[in-house]
Amino acid sequence: MHSYASDKMIGSTMAYPDARPFRHRRFGQLLSTGAGMPGTVVSNQALIDGMDLIASDRAIQHSIGIRERRHVKRGNKPSVYLERAARECLVRAKVAPEKISRIIYARLTGDQAIPATSLNVLARLGVRTGIPVMDVSVACSGFVHATELALNCINAGDEYVLVLGGDRAAVDVEANVQKDTRTVFLNGDGFAAALFGVCDRQKFFGRYFYTDSSIGDFAYIPFGTETLCKAHQPGQEEFVLHMPNGPNIHQSIIDSTLIISSRLFSLCNKTVDDIDFFITSDQTAMSWKAQLQTLGIPESKSCSCFHKYGNTVAAMVPLNLNEAIVTEKLKKGMTVLLMGHGAGASGGGFIFEY
Repeated sequence: MHSYASDKMIGSTMAYPDARPFRHRRFGQLLSTGAGMPGTVVSNQALIDGMDLIASDRAIQHSIGIRERRHVKRGNKPSVYLERAARECLVRAKVAPEKISRIIYARLTGDQAIPATSLNVLARLGVRTGIPVMDVSVACSGFVHATELALNCINAGDEYVLVLGGDRAAVDVEANVQKDTRTVFLNGDGFAAALFGVCDRQKFFGRYFYTDSSIGDFAYIPFGTETLCKAHQPGQEEFVLHMPNGPNIHQSIIDSTLIISSRLFSLCNKTVDDIDFFITSDQTAMSWKAQLQTLGIPESKSCSCFHKYGNTVAAMVPLNLNEAIVTEKLKKGMTVLLMGHGAGASGGGFIFEY
């Protein structure tokens, strides 16, 4: 196993695998992106007033860097906004929905437990051919995992793979769940899409992924099948994000950044100087800036939507990617370092040419 200068995650008892090169004979490329953001904007003060919390807008902005987030309109399901993101993405690529070979949706909870929410998106797009669709659940790193699956599917023969990310992650004022001031301001609802297609040359130069079960309790939502076997009603605390030690999560994101980047640079024979743009998951504004500082990348070569959208879980990475493209900060031909971190327990990324 190769020895890396950065090879340790805070609180971890595990070793991390080496990076493996692509063995693809059929290459994939990013064709387009899209976003399907809810129209309801919720300020910090609206949450404070609505939940009768002891907090201040100034303190929240200072501690995590968020000003507002989006909330899904009551009665709407995630598939409504996923369809919007998908259609915007397909229009930009000039690809009809009927041309899609597969849909992969990186989610938190989706419309329901079963069937897959991606099936609902397929129906909403009006596609009458029963193409393969699936939901994957890898929290904040879900989009990058789904992207790897998409590239593998293109190598195996798919023409166009639509990758979706995001969910209803925000805590609503009227929701009958525990409202913890340590986490209630973090999340927002957000939805994004990316379309991948075939390319005649290699544009994704390297990929790297890891998981770490020893730190799986850094951030978690307790609700699961065990809840269905309990004699008593589920408690308010079972449906919300638990984050026992915020500083540990922050450090795990920095550690993950080093683990992923060191392996990708080694695999692709590149350095940070070869990177034109950096896209990552921004769990807070501070975690985004810490990643930039760790890698020595200026803010002008990256972007973060956290201040206006919050932590949208699997939508963070594609929303930042979409923002970079629509603002023309990210231009064709640029070399991109893209990564995502799932509370330290899962992470991965790519170096690719846009």
